[in-house]
Amino acid sequence: MFDRNSIMTLILTGGLSIGCQWILFYVRRRFTSKIQPDQPFGQLMVIGLRWIYGLASFVLWSSFALGCLRLVPHTQEFAQRLVDWSIQLPREFRDVLFEPIARVGKSDISVFNLFQVLIFIVVVFFLAHASRRVLLNQILRQTPLDLGIQHAIATFTQYIVIAFGLLVGLQTAGIDLSALTILAGAVGVGVGLGLQNIANNFISGIIILFERPIKIGDRIEVGAVNGDVVHIAARSTTVRTNDNIAIIIPNSSFISSNVINWSHGDSKVRFRVPVGVAYGSDVRLVERLLLEVAKENENVLENPPAAVRFLEFGDSALEFELRVWSSRLLHRKGLLISQLNFGIYEKFKQHQIEIPFPQRDLHFKAQPEVLRQMIHSASSDQASPEREPVTQG
Repeated sequence: MFDRNSIMTLILTGGLSIGCQWILFYVRRRFTSKIQPDQPFGQLMVIGLRWIYGLASFVLWSSFALGCLRLVPHTQEFAQRLVDWSIQLPREFRDVLFEPIARVGKSDISVFNLFQVLIFIVVVFFLAHASRRVLLNQILRQTPLDLGIQHAIATFTQYIVIAFGLLVGLQTAGIDLSALTILAGAVGVGVGLGLQNIANNFISGIIILFERPIKIGDRIEVGAVNGDVVHIAARSTTVRTNDNIAIIIPNSSFISSNVINWSHGDSKVRFRVPVGVAYGSDVRLVERLLLEVAKENENVLENPPAAVRFLEFGDSALEFELRVWSSRLLHRKGLLISQLNFGIYEKFKQHQIEIPFPQRDLHFKAQPEVLRQMIHSASSDQASPEREPVTQG
C-alpha cells in the first residue's frame, strides 16, 4: 500500500510539522511572557496571540493531513478535491475579508482592517515594552540619574510609543481619525459614569511619575501596608513587604491618602525607644548606659548624635526615651528596635538596674477585726466544702 519513498516522506513531513509546532509554541510563550498583566490592552494582546497561534497550528496540521491523504492511493481523489476547494476558498474568503462591514466617517471598515489593527496593536505594545527595557537596561543605567527617575523616563517613553503607534496604525489601516471624535465623546461619557476609578488611577499614575512623591526603592506606609516600592505602573503600584508579599495598591491611594515615605528627601530617620526603670535607680547611670548602647550599635549614626530624655515620673517607673538616628534599617524598623532593646537589657542587668512591672497598693477602709473575720470565713469555706446529703432508702 505504501512504498518506501512514501513512508520516508511521511516521517520527514511529520517530524517537520512537530518541529514547526514547537517553534510556534515557543514564540507564543516568549511573546506572552513579555506582556505585563496590568499594562493597557494586555489581556487583549494575550487573546490575539492565542488566536494567531491557533490559526497557525490549524494551517500547519491541515497541510500535514492533506499530504498524508495524497500519499494513500484510495484517498488521492478526495485529497485532490480538497485542494481544488481550497483554491476556490481564498476567492470567497477574500470577498468576505474585504467586504465592508461598517463605515466610520469616510472610511469603510472590513474584517481585514480589524485584523490589521489587531496585529498592529500587538506589534506596537511589543515595541513599547522592548523600548522600555532597552532604556532601563542599556541606556539609562549608564547615567548618574536616580533609579526612580530612570523608571519614570522609561515608563513615559513606553506610553509615548503606544500612543504614537496606535495613531499610525489606525491611519495605516485606512480609518478616518476625524470620525473618532464620536468615540472620544462616548469614552468621555463612560469615564464620567462607570470608569471614574480607572481614569482616577491612571491620572494618579502620571502624577506620581512626574511629581515623584514616591519612587522605586522607597520605603512607604499607606494605611496598614508597610513595604518597599518595587514597580509603578499606569494603574497601580506594587509594594513588597518584609514577608515577601507583593501588595498591589491603586495609584489614587497615594494622591488622596496620607503616605509616610521613610526615604523621601533624606534617608536619615530618628527612632524612639521607650525605657522604664524602677524608682531609686541612678538616673545619670541610666543615661550613660543608654548612650553606650546606642554607640555600640553599628546601625546607629554618630551624627546626629543619640540622645536620652527623662520624660516623666510614671505610676510604676521612671520613664526615659532613647532617641537614635539611622539610615540603614529603614525597611526593617523592628530589627533596629530589637537590637537596642537587647543591648539595654544586658547593660541594665550588668549594673543591677531594675526594669519594673506595674504595681498597685491596695488600702482597705474596713476595721482590722472585720477584715480578720472575712479572711477566716473565706478560709473556712475553702477548707470544708459542702457535701451532698445521703438519703437512706
